[in-house]
Amino acid sequence: MTQARHNPSARRRAAPGCVLVALAALAFLPVGAAHSAPPPPVEITADRAHMDDRQGVGTYTGNVVVIRGDTTLTADRLIVHTRDRRPHEIEAHGEPARLEAPDPETGEMRTATALRIDYLLGEERIILTDQARVVTATEEASGRRITYDLEADIIEAERGETEDERVRIIIQPREDE
Repeated sequence: MTQARHNPSARRRAAPGCVLVALAALAFLPVGAAHSAPPPPVEITADRAHMDDRQGVGTYTGNVVVIRGDTTLTADRLIVHTRDRRPHEIEAHGEPARLEAPDPETGEMRTATALRIDYLLGEERIILTDQARVVTATEEASGRRITYDLEADIIEAERGETEDERVRIIIQPREDE
């Protein structure tokens, strides 16, 4: 059981085991997607929720699962930062937190894990911190911190302070067609 499940300072909470559904509030969309078909709804499930509309922050704790279309994010604790009631950044914490999304070109699943994942929605970029790892169909990257541009499929990895935290990249050979 993680500390994220015990938050005595939460003022307003949903009952344990509740299902919280945010229809358009949490969008895993590229900026230009507003001109296409409306996005599918987003479903957030968690054991607890604390929402502060005035501060623009929602905190979900305990077995958090966010599903939107083909994208899934799981965490122990999730913080959604909003501006004008629209999310602009998601901060996920876990042992590890995990994001899975298909590659828009190939449809092959991409997985990103870290103790902390920051998802910058308007930029379609995630920042993985501590025990960061990204696995795609053709490569695997790990390090202390990884920045991953989901649209351009660009990975930048940084090492940590110790020898164990060096950047590691594995590139799979491509099969000749």
